[in-house]
Amino acid sequence: MKTRNANLDLIKSLACVSVVGLHAVSMNNYTIYYLCDCGVPLFFMVNGYLLLSREHAGYPYVLHKIARILKIVLSWNFLIAIPVLLFRQKMINPLRLAYDSLLQRGYLWHFWFFGSLIIIYLFLPPLHRLFFEKAHYHRLACLAFMSVCLCMSTLSMIKGYPLGMFVPQPLRLWTWMFYFLSGGLFASQIQKIQQIPFRIHGVVLLLFTLINNVAEKRVGLYLIHSRLAEHFYDNLSSIIWYCLLFTFLIRLPLKASQGVWVSRFSQFTMGIFIIHPILLFVMNALFIPSKTITVLLCWAGLTLVSLLVSYIISKIPVARELIKL
Repeated sequence: MKTRNANLDLIKSLACVSVVGLHAVSMNNYTIYYLCDCGVPLFFMVNGYLLLSREHAGYPYVLHKIARILKIVLSWNFLIAIPVLLFRQKMINPLRLAYDSLLQRGYLWHFWFFGSLIIIYLFLPPLHRLFFEKAHYHRLACLAFMSVCLCMSTLSMIKGYPLGMFVPQPLRLWTWMFYFLSGGLFASQIQKIQQIPFRIHGVVLLLFTLINNVAEKRVGLYLIHSRLAEHFYDNLSSIIWYCLLFTFLIRLPLKASQGVWVSRFSQFTMGIFIIHPILLFVMNALFIPSKTITVLLCWAGLTLVSLLVSYIISKIPVARELIKL
């Protein structure tokens, strides 16, 4: 029986909480907001770590994964169409809702992540086979996609606006493919990563956490004139920070008891990811927090309530399939 990797569960958990924070905190506090933008890259890196390190990743497996994603997307969009009909007296085609959600539109806009995953999964079998047969191609592919990211970032600074704004977020595949492949690369280089002095790794991570936070504020305000976190994933400082954070967490010593709790929480990360924007929409209909302390409390509350709802759903045999990928 294959044991769970508690460190990967830790990264998934941090990514999940960060994504909730990204949406809950928003631009009320830029320091916290930019600290939370690690969530999406970490999610892609975890997927790359798991899938590219598998012994087999053929199209039967890929099609099964895509089918599960589509099942979740369609089910939630069918469910969301019911209250829209009841409270807004508006008939909406759930299939259209599902399509829009994969392109970051409509009520379940955060499903764009699933849209990107589906596209990446379609390339998984040839990538997996190529990288296993000729490992150096993996490094070259990472370097190539990183070069595209840096070119996009640099040109955005020169132009004075983010070039990525012209491409829907789920289709910014140069970015997501880079992080996905990086996760797979770290899986193949885990022994070398373990050889880096742990304290030095931690100090450098802390340093780049501060550097990147300041850099995103400055670049957004003075160079690309956009403060949205989604426009910084291609930045060099951001890439370095995400990679340092991932490799630090993947080697972080965890006690057995800590690993158990982390793994338990990680089982509900998909549910929290799916549910939290719905709860956030309801919360914002009642009030919109503005002060930092209120925003932090809302972040914590939103995470805990989403966790509770996910736990309840997981106890219902039919419903648990809605939060299980």
